[in-house]
Amino acid sequence: MVVIEGSYGQCQDCYKCIRFCPLKAIRISQGQAEIIAEECINCGLCTRICPQQAKELVDQWSVFQTWLEKKEEIVVSLAPSYLGLQQEPYALVATLYKLGIKRVEEAAWVVPEVSAHYWQSEHLAPALTSACPALVNLIQKYYPSLVKNLVPVLSPMLVHGRSLKQRYPEAKVVYIDSCPAKKVECFQFTEVDLALTYQEIFSGFKKLGLAVEELEPVQPDVTGTATARLFSTESGWRESRSETELSGKLWVVDGFNECLQFLDALQDGHVDGQWAELMICKGGCLGGAGWNDQDPYYVRQSRLLTRVATHQTTSRPSWTAVEMQREFVATPYQPQPVTEAEINQVLISNGRLHPSEQLDCGACGYNTCREKAIAVARGKAELEMCIPYMRARAESLSNIIIENTPNGIIVTDCDLNILAVNPAAERIFNCRGQDYLNKNVEHLFDSSNYKLVKSQGRLISDIVYYPQYSKITKQLIFPVKRPNVIVGIFLDITKEQQQTQELAKLKEETLAKANEVIENQMRVAQEVASLLGETTAETQILLSRLIKLIEQEDSSFTDGLEVG
Repeated sequence: MVVIEGSYGQCQDCYKCIRFCPLKAIRISQGQAEIIAEECINCGLCTRICPQQAKELVDQWSVFQTWLEKKEEIVVSLAPSYLGLQQEPYALVATLYKLGIKRVEEAAWVVPEVSAHYWQSEHLAPALTSACPALVNLIQKYYPSLVKNLVPVLSPMLVHGRSLKQRYPEAKVVYIDSCPAKKVECFQFTEVDLALTYQEIFSGFKKLGLAVEELEPVQPDVTGTATARLFSTESGWRESRSETELSGKLWVVDGFNECLQFLDALQDGHVDGQWAELMICKGGCLGGAGWNDQDPYYVRQSRLLTRVATHQTTSRPSWTAVEMQREFVATPYQPQPVTEAEINQVLISNGRLHPSEQLDCGACGYNTCREKAIAVARGKAELEMCIPYMRARAESLSNIIIENTPNGIIVTDCDLNILAVNPAAERIFNCRGQDYLNKNVEHLFDSSNYKLVKSQGRLISDIVYYPQYSKITKQLIFPVKRPNVIVGIFLDITKEQQQTQELAKLKEETLAKANEVIENQMRVAQEVASLLGETTAETQILLSRLIKLIEQEDSSFTDGLEVG
């Protein structure tokens, strides 16, 4: 079971979770972080530090609500840490009763019995307390040789759950605490049916419209002793034993990195003593990931200590013994083996093969470039996670584009001093860019447009003729706020302009020639028409005479016939 869910679309490549997680139990795939179940110990602390809330604890409130709606018999076990809540702890108890919970007890009630069983059990020195499930997961996966040092006793949650099941066999047992890893422990055993965090329980109350602060505080049915109520703190087990009992060296270690350092030293034989009380979260359960506030653990601890001193305890029923013994089995994590050649290939791809190139900046989340290269070879990380590499790559691409673009580029600072001139600009303005660096752009050409951009802070597009260079340029000049520079992009359109002018001249000459041809044609047409007119008139006269002559001859012939 994994207790961390990801809203992976919200992940923004900050790698903060990888930097925070000492085990690096996180995979980056296509820029999104995801938990690696076989490597994770389910402390849930990465959910507290994600700035984008891209990771969250599994919410099982719906299961609890379903039981309420079905009128299931429910008994609640409250972790000792509940006395560190921002809200009045006994008001939480009152709210649970209002929901119809049959019975509410403090798990601190069983702490003296568990603590005594610790003392009586057979164990190797130094014996490691086994109440913190995240610590147990850590040792089983990453320190299998130390499993034998874990005290073979059930946690107070499981012991109390077993007691409740013994007394209320038909009831659902629900444990409320700040620890997400308790959910996994609950999943592995049958003594507790459901483990909820304070975050889940108060979020659920809000969904139901319940205002905890408005209810009259009510004590639980059963409470623990004052010392037992300290069990959730970083030295809770020590507080439950006498100084005489703890004669001999006792180590108290809280915090993820601190536990790793202690276990490394213990594994290497550098630590002795009789007992070691270890808790993964800083401040013990008061620093767990499942709290419903963002307070530091010492603020919660202050509240808890005050309430331990002021909140009365109830009478406690007589203890009926339950079996507390348990066996721990190593489940070692076996990382994927990688070869030196694979590691070197990744380092080469990132430009980090030589030791002098390995910055070990930690921006990717890994402590060293080599550690990150191993993660890439195992498919847990991506080349692009290396920020110096990506920056160099981006700068290289930018330089390639600037150096090879056919457009001239001239960059100035806010005082119009030249910062960069690319090769295309050198060709356009017939200059060596290096000769003009840190000089005012006025030394190269008229800077009127640059001055306008500086004063108005807007893009200017223009076509400008530079007679000293016999060049015509189309230019875009614009400001860049960061890093406060002015960029000019110049397109040499001299040939195009010349071609345009030549084309215009050709059109003009063509039009003139066309007009001349038209005039000639009109003149010829007129002359032809004139000649045609004269010829037509003469022809008409001639034909008229011919017709008249024929008519006269016909008349004379007819007259002769009549006479004869």
